[in-house]
Amino acid sequence: MSVIFPGNYVSHLNAYREQGVEALPGVEFYRAVGALVLDPDNAGTLSNGVLAAGTYGLKLLSPDLRQDDKPRTDKTFEIPAGSVVYRTALSAPGVKAAASGNTIKIVAISSNAPGNTGSEVTLTAGSDKFFPAAGATSPMLGVLNGTAVNASAAHAVQVITSANFTAESNSTTVTTADGVRTIETVAGNRKNPSAILVEVCYYRPASAPDAEDAHVPYGIEAGQGT
Repeated sequence: MSVIFPGNYVSHLNAYREQGVEALPGVEFYRAVGALVLDPDNAGTLSNGVLAAGTYGLKLLSPDLRQDDKPRTDKTFEIPAGSVVYRTALSAPGVKAAASGNTIKIVAISSNAPGNTGSEVTLTAGSDKFFPAAGATSPMLGVLNGTAVNASAAHAVQVITSANFTAESNSTTVTTADGVRTIETVAGNRKNPSAILVEVCYYRPASAPDAEDAHVPYGIEAGQGT
């Protein structure tokens, strides 16, 4: 893990590097975004172009985007032991459902986390079979007096899909050379990625202070004053 201070917080936290920000003294905050990628399907997620209904784990994707040169592999999306989750969110850009009303849910992380059993964060397909671009978010819990989701072990984040899904972009308007305007649906590709995305925001206690935090002075030579 790497921890920065608020003055260095100028872009989104790097979940792959487990980067946090010590926004409050003694507390490290993290924002991790995991993905179940439908297209490009480099992990063999689809069967005949379809993501079957089921329960799936997610990955923290490698910063190396080229598939023929990826020295850093994708990581399993896990919440470290001792973490307090205060927000979760879900979106599905470029994912098309089988029917209106199909759902994607974040599997309950813990009774101590938002979106627990019975009130899971749920994304529902609209009448066009696509999921809302704004996604779905949990109620945000307070960041004081929280309880860790698991004090002794990491927790893998998962999603449940209710039906078979495909990788497609929502309808777009296209104007051809002769001025004819048409509506077409574009399959997922490198310019139109397809993925189920899950965000988990959590915090952890910071490490104990070290010598640099206390400004311990250097030793002096014999005969020098104080």
